[in-house]
Amino acid sequence: MSLFNFKTHEEIYKLKAIDDNYAVISFKPDGTIIHANKNFLDALGYSAYEVVGKHHKIFCDSRYVATRDYSDFWNSLNSGITMTSEFKRIKKDSSSILIQALYIPIKNSSGRVIQVIKFAQDVTQRKLQTLDYEGQLNAISKSQAVIEFNMDGTVITVNENFLKTLGYQLNEIVGKHHSIFCEEAYKNSNDYRDFWKRLGNGQFDSGEYLRLGKGGKHVWIQASYNPIMDIDNKPFKVVKYATDITDKKNLIFEIDPKFKSEVQFFKLSLK
Repeated sequence: MSLFNFKTHEEIYKLKAIDDNYAVISFKPDGTIIHANKNFLDALGYSAYEVVGKHHKIFCDSRYVATRDYSDFWNSLNSGITMTSEFKRIKKDSSSILIQALYIPIKNSSGRVIQVIKFAQDVTQRKLQTLDYEGQLNAISKSQAVIEFNMDGTVITVNENFLKTLGYQLNEIVGKHHSIFCEEAYKNSNDYRDFWKRLGNGQFDSGEYLRLGKGGKHVWIQASYNPIMDIDNKPFKVVKYATDITDKKNLIFEIDPKFKSEVQFFKLSLK
């Protein structure tokens, strides 16, 4: 049995395409299930006879069902408001599923809601992947100094580790150019211009860098500058991950002064 009453062949083809590609379920205004298609039943692990005539709440966590948010959800639908979002739902085996869904109130000629149709897609794996990426980034942010730049070099945001490493407050660097962390000779050099040109071309850059903290304090960092691409594969920002290696560098200079001489020579060559 189909969810739709068809009138023309064109309508049949269009609605069949929806029925084939989406999990579709319809409800009475009070939330009672009228019909669910195969995609919906397969995604939630039910058969048709197990859901038809039951309330929508069988797909929800019992704690959520008892909330004001849940009653407001159905009140909004009964007021004719379309609801779209990601929703957590519960499968027959009690496991969770995340769906991207659209709840559409269907009105009669008098404007009264007579039915609600829901179109959904399972986005659980996509969400898990996103959470995995976010977890990894949060772990990196806890252990490393992180700063983001626009492609013109201006600072967008920075984490607490970076602020501690360079000795700045957030309001002192957001909106400023990356060059505030560089010695005068270097920021006016061809090497510095080429550095930003490479990043502008989407090229990754990593190494050990001498940077200036607040008050001109010398800070050595092991860092990577990572251009982030947009949907057209063009860089729209640069994210830098860094570790303070100043103590290690100073120890090397103490053990073998020639390394310090080489750094000083390099700095002089930029002038």
